[in-house]
Amino acid sequence: MDRYTRLDTVRTRVWRRLSDAADQPGHPYRTLTFGTAQNNTPHLRTVILRAVNRAQRRLAFHSDRRAQKIDDIQATGQVAWLGWDRETAEQVRLHGSATVHTDDAVADAMWEEEDPSSLDVYAGATAPGTPVDAPDDGLDASVQSEPVTRADIAGGRPYFAVVRTVIDEIDWLHLHPEGHYRARFTYDPDAEAFEGSWIIP
Repeated sequence: MDRYTRLDTVRTRVWRRLSDAADQPGHPYRTLTFGTAQNNTPHLRTVILRAVNRAQRRLAFHSDRRAQKIDDIQATGQVAWLGWDRETAEQVRLHGSATVHTDDAVADAMWEEEDPSSLDVYAGATAPGTPVDAPDDGLDASVQSEPVTRADIAGGRPYFAVVRTVIDEIDWLHLHPEGHYRARFTYDPDAEAFEGSWIIP
């Protein structure tokens, strides 16, 4: 197992692997834990990483705009991400500020870029979290069979949102046979760069 002893190597590796994950469905960082806070209580859920822009320190995913996490973001703006790669024994935690995009160019672009099969979850008039009498996904009949087309999902556009996070802090942990080790990177707006340091795991 490789051991990374340079901070710049670690920082580059984190961003490269996140970028890879946005394009590779099987990547361990493709599905990440996303955290918000509501009434001083943390809330976690799994999201699919859809886009990464290292130059702008940005991660993005899409969501139903009626979901609780959207209200949480709009209330505080502060969020956290967590990724774990079992094979390489690396954990990455990310903190930053998030924005919600619904009826703008950001949302329009992702709606057009995504495959219809990944947007079928929005083709339902029932909001996430709505109580039901029996197990039910609440989806419209138009997306219940393959293939799902653009016409099938068109009615879901009003419920679609893109969440963007600008990352301010990266915390990376490597569980290594020769000894666990950890690095933290904090964005310095004056230097316009992440400043890193080694810290005890």
